[in-house]
Amino acid sequence: MTNSHHSLYDTLLRYMPQGYVEFKVIYDDASEPVDYEFFEVNPAFEKIMKGKRKHFIGKKVSSALKDFEYSEREWMIQVARVVSDGGTVTFEHYSRRNKCWFEMSVFSQRTGFVSVMFHDITPHVQENNALKQLVNVSHRFVSTGSDLLMNQQFLDQIRDFTGAKAVALNLMEEDGESYTTVALSGMDEMLEKSLDILGFHPVGRKWPMTDQRRDLFKQSNPLVFDGIDPLIDGALPKRLVKNLLRIFSLGEVVLFKIEQDGVLYGDLTIVMEQGKQANRLGLVELYLVHVLQQLTKADHQVGETKKSMFDGFGTLDLECIMAFNTRQVLHLNETWERVLGFSLDELENIDFLSLIHPDDEVITEAGFAELEERGELFRFVNRFRTIDDTYRSIEWHCKLQEGYIYAIAKDVTDRVQLEEKLADRDRLLTKLSDQIPGAIYQFELLPDGSFNFPFFSRGFEDMLGISAEEVQTDASLVFRRMHPDDYPLVMQSIDESYRNLTIWDAEFRLLTKDGRTIWILGSSRPEKIAEDHVLWHGYIGDVTEKKTYEKEIEYLSYHDQLTGIKNRRYFEEALERYDDEHFYPLTLIVIDINGLKLTNDAFGHLVGDQLLVEAANILRNKLRTKDEVARVGGDEFVVISPNTTLDEAKQLSDRLGRLFHEQTVEGLPISASFGEAVKYDSNVELAEVFNLAEDRMYHHKVSEKQSRRHHSIQIIMRTLYEKIPREEAHSQRVANLAGKLAEAMGFTSAEVNEIRTAAILHDIGKVAISNEILDKPGTLTESEWYEIKRHPEISYNILSTVPEYVALSEIVLAHHERWDGKGYPKGLQDFEIPLASRIIAIADTFDVMVTGRPYRQAKTIDEALAIIKQEAGKQFDPSLVDVFFEKVVPTLQQ
Repeated sequence: MTNSHHSLYDTLLRYMPQGYVEFKVIYDDASEPVDYEFFEVNPAFEKIMKGKRKHFIGKKVSSALKDFEYSEREWMIQVARVVSDGGTVTFEHYSRRNKCWFEMSVFSQRTGFVSVMFHDITPHVQENNALKQLVNVSHRFVSTGSDLLMNQQFLDQIRDFTGAKAVALNLMEEDGESYTTVALSGMDEMLEKSLDILGFHPVGRKWPMTDQRRDLFKQSNPLVFDGIDPLIDGALPKRLVKNLLRIFSLGEVVLFKIEQDGVLYGDLTIVMEQGKQANRLGLVELYLVHVLQQLTKADHQVGETKKSMFDGFGTLDLECIMAFNTRQVLHLNETWERVLGFSLDELENIDFLSLIHPDDEVITEAGFAELEERGELFRFVNRFRTIDDTYRSIEWHCKLQEGYIYAIAKDVTDRVQLEEKLADRDRLLTKLSDQIPGAIYQFELLPDGSFNFPFFSRGFEDMLGISAEEVQTDASLVFRRMHPDDYPLVMQSIDESYRNLTIWDAEFRLLTKDGRTIWILGSSRPEKIAEDHVLWHGYIGDVTEKKTYEKEIEYLSYHDQLTGIKNRRYFEEALERYDDEHFYPLTLIVIDINGLKLTNDAFGHLVGDQLLVEAANILRNKLRTKDEVARVGGDEFVVISPNTTLDEAKQLSDRLGRLFHEQTVEGLPISASFGEAVKYDSNVELAEVFNLAEDRMYHHKVSEKQSRRHHSIQIIMRTLYEKIPREEAHSQRVANLAGKLAEAMGFTSAEVNEIRTAAILHDIGKVAISNEILDKPGTLTESEWYEIKRHPEISYNILSTVPEYVALSEIVLAHHERWDGKGYPKGLQDFEIPLASRIIAIADTFDVMVTGRPYRQAKTIDEALAIIKQEAGKQFDPSLVDVFFEKVVPTLQQ
């Protein structure tokens, strides 16, 4: 490398944002990589590993990585594979040390060295997870409802001045047998983690009022505990409590009862960080006075309402009792004076109904008729004259009982005037609502159980294929379109929203008019019109495409794309789930499929993929029901076996090994190396168990590697002969000719045998070339010739995997090189070509000419010899041609 190029190289390494490290490979006596020495690192790598350059350069990985997290050792496994198998490996890796995702590229630029690049892809991964997070946020909002929004600021203030980790507000249910967590401060830090990590939703959750908790509440305020255990009392699984304590470092708990006159309304629970005490608890008690005032005020209002015979209407303004037949007013409350300006005496001495606007007399009579028929009248509006001759709009809610009208009303003049002013805008909004994707609607459920859709936009019609007129006639048509499996859940969610006045949110399937099934996402907010009368305002949209995408994303995120079994991400999450005493002893079996690179080189990557698929099928179908399996690397699988001893795991490994060997791909039996390790209790980290299983697998792999690969070569040769029968005879003839020429050159018997063996194996790479090309009778195309010319390199790749064949692989690689440098694959010339390769080249070419090929007619021996002589100094070593004619050709003529 020139100085200018070296300077540019250094500059790139120094300023590139990706981390870069180059290792020098350390080999043992058997030429196997045993360790790696840091040779070069760039500043970005120092930043990633949080260490200085001097701490790495010249150090061995085996010692340098002792201080690293387990996750940093994971990518070193990929380094070892590149050194062993060659090529480039790119994969995603999560670093627990850095709390971020990297895209790792492992490759070798020069012999004896291997490089690794780190590219931070955390933003990309976070973007891919955005949809899942959005669903969590939506679910959390629906679960908490309005109570959280009403009480959040109050709890935030308490958390702020007490220094608490979290503050929760719990309110008793009417039955006194349970209580509900209605709000939680500290949501950003705690609830988000509990949702994502533990699947635990505290807000909106109802808890049983246990005897232990009742006993605790007999004590005086405040109640102070060392931890949350006294408050749990079996309400949560022990494993969940253990994880909560471990993740959030929870400490002292201070509990204030919200109680007055012997009535328990709930409690305020303050949770501190471990090692800290709460501040300003006296101020908390003052805040509770405010809470009690609000709660007792609500109770007081309900009591007044019942005494006034207006059950369910206590929050409205105007009261009126009227005889139905005579229309005589029997009672008005004082609020009417403020609304109409007349005194109560004046209102009682005039005809009350004479104050109705003349234009509203007809609708008022119609209202009386509806009230007589139904016994109830809701949301009826007419106008009444005031003392200054203006008119106020009054909205009525009426019940007819035993000849008397009991009515509650409110002044809605401002609302009506606003509605009139916005009439044009409403028409515009209606037009817009008809144009947006999805549909806007109102759904009404009446006290008698009947329902209807007061409004829905055109998108509703387009989606369902049902017109507004049809729905107005029979609203149940909408529900008949629901998928039968989803209908019960939708009705249950509507009932829950109806009873609790919580936001309705559901995802369900609809059957369209043309027979399609679509996914619908619906959401609406309920409005209580009167007792047992609720109106929802909402939106629905077609989310079929999104649902399909979600399912694909969910499947791909936890499944290996090639084999269909679970992937590494699932495996890592499953480890956390299984790391529990309930599953001990917990066994991990690491399985590495042997010879994948050899299979790829010999038969192509499609066959290599098939090898992995067949192995995965055996694991999927033959494991026990309780076992889980995942593909965690290119050729590596892991089995998680709960409640399994080491002996049982070894028996399972033996059984799987036999099943693998019985299954062949392209004549090759599936071979695998196994390693088992067991976790018996919580004293050992599961990461250490995985490392031990992997170490045992590698030990078995190394001890079996030589005999296995030698056997694989024999199987590949047998496969080649079955695929191309003429190759067996061709190989033998070339070996005989090459042996004779080697003997004529004065080679030793050992050297002659080596050349004969190389000649036997010289075309082993043709096993990866299709028969359509090898047996094509016509002229080969340029692309077909390119495939033919690949076979020396394929032969080299296959043979070089077996140490005793490494020397032969070099001979085979060069047997199509030419003396004049115009051969392939490297374009070597004259003495750059190994002597054994030059000998085999003459024998191979001669035999091909005299026996012919599908695309070339056979020549006579004399014609072939003439070409050999003609090519001396061009294709062939001229001195070898001389010896060939002098000592080998006479034996042919005999």
